[in-house]
Amino acid sequence: MLSFLKPTPRNLALFATLAFICVGGVIQSYAFIDDVHGVPKPPFYDLLKPLALWVPWIFFAAPVHPLSSLLGLRWLLRYFPSLGGVSAPVASLAYAYVISCWAVYFWDRWAKYSRCGKLAPLIGIALASALCLPLASLPAGNPLEYTARVMSGFAFLSVVFATYAVSTYGLSRASQFIVKSLLIGSGRLRRGARENPTR
Repeated sequence: MLSFLKPTPRNLALFATLAFICVGGVIQSYAFIDDVHGVPKPPFYDLLKPLALWVPWIFFAAPVHPLSSLLGLRWLLRYFPSLGGVSAPVASLAYAYVISCWAVYFWDRWAKYSRCGKLAPLIGIALASALCLPLASLPAGNPLEYTARVMSGFAFLSVVFATYAVSTYGLSRASQFIVKSLLIGSGRLRRGARENPTR
């Protein structure tokens, strides 16, 4: 059942990208508290400034935050390792590994063999374009820095949305497969009961 979690070069590569988004996004969230006295700056904060990681991380981790609130798991944050003034995104990283394995597994199993499945990554890229194109038309201070932020934001959002598109397609196919298996199984049981009424 959980064989899809087996590490492979491709799901590890996707996980590494999503993990970078998670860690970088958390580090960049320091921008909202950098004026608080006594809160240390996270490592690599200045180095990551030219990249747009916070918004892709928010979109990627969107399912994690409501779920942790619903289950009352916010208290676990105090046990997460510190990255300067922010906590390491342990929950997001665990989620990133599962979703990476899931997306690659279902891409290999179903998506790449169907027309709709092959379009799933393009849907993710189209969504990223819809969010990033308005930003590209805004005036910028330093053109190089602004270009780097827009391009990196587009690239990271494309990875996030394409992963979600493939994962959602895989989930729909898996659900269909499970329902079909249950219906076939119940049909066999009914036929068996009719053929062997004394049992």
